[in-house]
Amino acid sequence: MARKPADEADLVPEHSHDFEHEHKPRRVRKLALLLAVAGGIFYLMRRNQQRAKIDEGVWHEAPGA
Repeated sequence: MARKPADEADLVPEHSHDFEHEHKPRRVRKLALLLAVAGGIFYLMRRNQQRAKIDEGVWHEAPGA
């Protein structure tokens, strides 16, 4: 088997499996998911606290029967 000429060797990429290097590492995905879940929980807790504060104010202002 003969070697390829030098100009043809330049046309072949060094490695052709770039798709393997384009994905994010699993640790980054886990961290992103964890932050998203924590942010959602924080948002829901804060929203419920604000609703409770509003409801508490309404009950205190209600006339006694």
